[in-house]
Amino acid sequence: MVDSSRTLKMVLATSMAVFTGITAQLSFKIGVIPYTMQNLGVVLSGLLLGPYWGFISQIIYLILIAIGLQLGAGFKGGIAVFFGPTAGYLLTFPIASALSGYFRRIFWDDSKRGYFLTWLGSVIAFIPVYLAGFAVFYRFATINPAYMKFAVNASSILGSFDPLIAVFIATTVIYMPQDFIIDHVLAIAGYKYIRELIRQKNIRGLA
Repeated sequence: MVDSSRTLKMVLATSMAVFTGITAQLSFKIGVIPYTMQNLGVVLSGLLLGPYWGFISQIIYLILIAIGLQLGAGFKGGIAVFFGPTAGYLLTFPIASALSGYFRRIFWDDSKRGYFLTWLGSVIAFIPVYLAGFAVFYRFATINPAYMKFAVNASSILGSFDPLIAVFIATTVIYMPQDFIIDHVLAIAGYKYIRELIRQKNIRGLA
């Protein structure tokens, strides 16, 4: 007998993987690292599906990219994407989605306090993404002057820094306002809306 709940979750996980790929194209490029709205897809998948299936949704997203579907930022696809300067971000999306789902389970209670704590949890969930993004990009920047120049120029809006700090700012700090204030807030609002629809339709089996 087919487990209808598991089938529904797999369909939703695949749908959220594709949605993450769509949000990756909502971007503009300021250099090597583009501004995207991928955080919206990653966080929403965790909020909607919970830790396990949120993790699976982002694994599916990575698999879709690996087999050549152009779902990476800038319509990129193929194995080569995972060996580029922005691979650190992509490879830790499953962790961020799982953590977002975990914190939602702990904090969500349909109150302003619950919304805020869930949002804060989503911010914490992305710490591994930023750290991995920084680490991988810094490795490339140490051997590619063009990448280091991008980092220095991008971080210059906040001052003059040594190369390590410049890369850290260019790979994390300058993206945080949009990620946290726009993408994560939209994910919270989207989850709240979808949760209400699920309640009205009496759909069971979701996280």
